[in-house]
Amino acid sequence: MILTRAILKEAEKWLGCKTKSQDKCADEIKKLYNNRTNDEPWCCKFVWAMTNEACKKLGVPNPLVQTASTATLLSNAKKNLRVDAEPGVGSIFYTTRTGGGHVGFVLEVNDNKFKTIEGNTTNSKGEYGVWNQNRDTKTKAYQFIHLEDLDTWENNLLAPLQFELDMILADPRSYATAGLVLAGSFFAVYKINKKRK
Repeated sequence: MILTRAILKEAEKWLGCKTKSQDKCADEIKKLYNNRTNDEPWCCKFVWAMTNEACKKLGVPNPLVQTASTATLLSNAKKNLRVDAEPGVGSIFYTTRTGGGHVGFVLEVNDNKFKTIEGNTTNSKGEYGVWNQNRDTKTKAYQFIHLEDLDTWENNLLAPLQFELDMILADPRSYATAGLVLAGSFFAVYKINKKRK
């Protein structure tokens, strides 16, 4: 799951970014999209830019069309990606709202509920920015673009070691545990083969 992990990691870097903040972080997100800033809705720009940043680091092509239109993003994704009504970790959700559509990333799934990270959305204070939201498929209609389907062996093989090092530094305990388990497995296999001889 290197690709979706990378995308979500890029998105999480911007959590708490407010549209009307002094550091102009929302403008920085827009610049990642096309090096321009304007006042148009930017949830789709956020999704494309985070995916693009991750893909650049992994050395794989961005599977999403570059667009600020959520409807265009969805219709284009249907041509080469799985799109359905079932959320998956790492997928992009699409829904309609006043004035058009809205998109964001799925972080967690629990039955019909899912947690997201999305741009151009509001927090509990009504501040626009990049925030986590909790959504429910029973209260609203959603479609999901399944980027996690791209976490293939071939794509993971292309991932540079630099990204894996970043992941180790971000969460060393999980990698240390995985390393010990792997080392233990190799040792057990070695002992079994030695006994057979």
